[in-house]
Amino acid sequence: MNNTITLPPLVQYLTAQSDKLPPIQAQMVEYVIAGNGVFKRGKRVGLEVMIPMAECPIGGLAPIQPYLHLDYPKVPEQLFTEMLVRSQEAYPNEILFYLYGLNGQWQLDIPAQTATPTSVQPVLGVSYHNTLIEVHSHPTLSADFSSTDDADETGFRIFGVLGTLFSQPTFRLRVGLYGDFWHIPAHWIFQMPQQILDQTTEKQ
Repeated sequence: MNNTITLPPLVQYLTAQSDKLPPIQAQMVEYVIAGNGVFKRGKRVGLEVMIPMAECPIGGLAPIQPYLHLDYPKVPEQLFTEMLVRSQEAYPNEILFYLYGLNGQWQLDIPAQTATPTSVQPVLGVSYHNTLIEVHSHPTLSADFSSTDDADETGFRIFGVLGTLFSQPTFRLRVGLYGDFWHIPAHWIFQMPQQILDQTTEKQ
């Protein structure tokens, strides 16, 4: 009797014969070659995304569109405002926030961390595997992701940066899928306070 369990592949490659794709099977990511380019998609508890990788026409295949499906309502404005206030209080240092879902509601956590005016890192050993959204501040700089952010944010979650805290607070949001990113409007995920400038929307 053979009791071997066959696990899905870590990475899988698909061609889009139609715009109706099958459910995700790979444990980590699937690359989808479509009529309008190459896409990368993944699924974890609470979040499923397909992000654009390269735009180009490919004959004989169906065009598809990137997407983001989040199994929770938008993050309430009060939690965003709390992040802004806590970021201002942490000045001149940066600060790191984790957002995760619990019983259908968003929870905000400030993990143990080491911070300076130009960097912030969770303390070694801090667990954040349930985190769906990770936000950090740039106290005096605009809400742009740095090369250090790109190197650090290699997991699968939504990443945000909150900048220029005291002049015109700005915010930028992106989905990270194992080293590749898709910048998205903040209002897709957050109930945005009126005084916050969404830099992703401004630069589209």
